Amino acid sequence: MLERLAKFAYRLFGRTVFRYRDRYAWITEELKKARLPYTPDEYVSLLILLGILLFVLLLPVGYLLIPFGNPFMRFLLSFLIDIVTTAIVLFNALNYPRFKAISRASSIDAVLPFALMHMATLAGSGIPPHHIFRIMGKIEKYGEVARECRIIYRDVAVLGKDLFSALSDAAKSSPSRLWTEILWGISSTLRTGGSLRDYLYSKSRELQALIERKERETVETMNLLTEIYLIVFVLTPILGAIMLILMSMLAGGTLLGLNPLTLFALLVYLITPVTGIIFLIFADNARPREIV
Repeated sequence: MLERLAKFAYRLFGRTVFRYRDRYAWITEELKKARLPYTPDEYVSLLILLGILLFVLLLPVGYLLIPFGNPFMRFLLSFLIDIVTTAIVLFNALNYPRFKAISRASSIDAVLPFALMHMATLAGSGIPPHHIFRIMGKIEKYGEVARECRIIYRDVAVLGKDLFSALSDAAKSSPSRLWTEILWGISSTLRTGGSLRDYLYSKSRELQALIERKERETVETMNLLTEIYLIVFVLTPILGAIMLILMSMLAGGTLLGLNPLTLFALLVYLITPVTGIIFLIFADNARPREIV
């Protein structure tokens, strides 16, 4: 559906978008790494079309939902909200290929040690290298690694590239630094006549060791975050409520002009949720996404 819409958008805005392609040239590599089926011109044209549609749809909706003010103020406020909302959506959509590429890199790295062990077994049985990629491409449990293998085999079997060119192209468009290094290593091993089985087996063992180390670090980090959570979000609200009551009593029933009930409501409904969101963002950023 989106692919058809992208082609339609390109017919509408393609010529205009092409004039400014230097300004979004960076998106070309991101689209390749994300394996999204759009050219840069098509993708930008699609964003323009979606932005126009979103703006047109949100404007009357916002006008109807705003319950206060005269018609002009309602329209002006709806217009401003519409602009901000559309800009935020388009900004995230423009960066979607980058987010998608990062997600694909994490998926590749997660299964790469096991996929390499499987490839080493196949190489040890004497199967030609390009057929190793054909077999690996059919094993769906390897996810994005299987997809990368299918692309390499397609380049060789369908597009007529030699294996080294296919490996080079796949390495240049890979979102995973680990997979890129593996592909260059396979190419180098084949060129020099080395043992592909030994190379893949050694890299698999190396990555498994890195995963074990990273898992230990992750457990230690999660334990620390759990302790922080218990102190900040379990004990602190309880102690804070007790202190608010005592301080309000000493201050004559109020604290900073606010009664204990109001202060406790602020603690429960504002301070704790906001700090909780900040903590979740911090915890998510602290969580490792790559094994190296």
